[in-house]
Amino acid sequence: MKKDQSKISIKDVARELGLSITTISFIINNKAKNRISDEVIKKVEDYIEKVGYKPNASAQSLRTGKSNTIVFMAEDISDPFFSTIAKEMEDLAFNNGYKIIYCSTENKKERALELLSTFKDRQIDAFIITPPEDFEDEINALIAENRKIVLFDRHYNDLNHNYVVLDNYKSCGKAVKSLLEEGFENIAFVGLESNLSPMKERLEGYLDAVKNNQKHPISLLIKFDEVKSAKGKQVFENLLKEHPNIDAILFSTNSLAITGLRVLREVGKRLPEDIGVITFDDRELFELHSPPISVVSQPVSELAEELIKGTLNLLKSRSKSPKLFQVSLPGKLILRKSSMLESGAASGKTK
Repeated sequence: MKKDQSKISIKDVARELGLSITTISFIINNKAKNRISDEVIKKVEDYIEKVGYKPNASAQSLRTGKSNTIVFMAEDISDPFFSTIAKEMEDLAFNNGYKIIYCSTENKKERALELLSTFKDRQIDAFIITPPEDFEDEINALIAENRKIVLFDRHYNDLNHNYVVLDNYKSCGKAVKSLLEEGFENIAFVGLESNLSPMKERLEGYLDAVKNNQKHPISLLIKFDEVKSAKGKQVFENLLKEHPNIDAILFSTNSLAITGLRVLREVGKRLPEDIGVITFDDRELFELHSPPISVVSQPVSELAEELIKGTLNLLKSRSKSPKLFQVSLPGKLILRKSSMLESGAASGKTK
């Protein structure tokens, strides 16, 4: 019977095998090659497996300065997009010997700073961060401290840093083009009031896509903390009243789309006969909605893979100035009935 592994120390292993603690430590930490014979290594590994010994993680962290832990600071880990990314990263990281810790900034600078302060004292190996508003100086400071930092979902044009993002500009342009080709003439954009790169790039993509096809662009920008509130619903209702000619809407986030769809239903607008709809970020409820909602789907698996691959390469690099990795992936436009006027058009068409 295996002894309770929590009560077995490295000293116990060394004493039972008649070896030094240093020898056991080298083998446990994969530093025995060319130092210790294969026979001794096997002897130790067999004994460790037999008794169920596992190194004390805290002690290992103190010795090596590494915790084999990566922190993922998301905007909102309960959001299906971020939670799906987190799950995929967790599996990839675990297969490479790392654990992921998740937390949410709620797009608040003060909260992000408090989280960083907490984790910086815990020998975290790397940070994957979706930075909140006005966080550029703080990211620059982390880079200056030689922290292993990768930004996700957003980036800064004035900083040299690692990032993995969606190509928001082109993805938005593709969505608008599909609405124009379908015959919609007065397309509105509903986004977030934000200086963050994805929100700015999506708005720019919309404006450039409609400028030669629509006399006046129509846009509404809502504050982040008002999206799910009564005020958010009210400003969207006001948009519909002020612009009764709107015949299609592109939502820049899934949360905005959910609020907007509720209002459209309440005011009796039919999709797509009265208003066509496309939103960013696919969710199961959009496919199940009646009619199903067209989306710009983010390549979740590819984004997660690039994030972990880039972060692990960063951790493996011994260079003081490792080569930057900056990845921008295209979105996938999935056309469903909410934006398709042609009779008999098939749902689920991908562009």
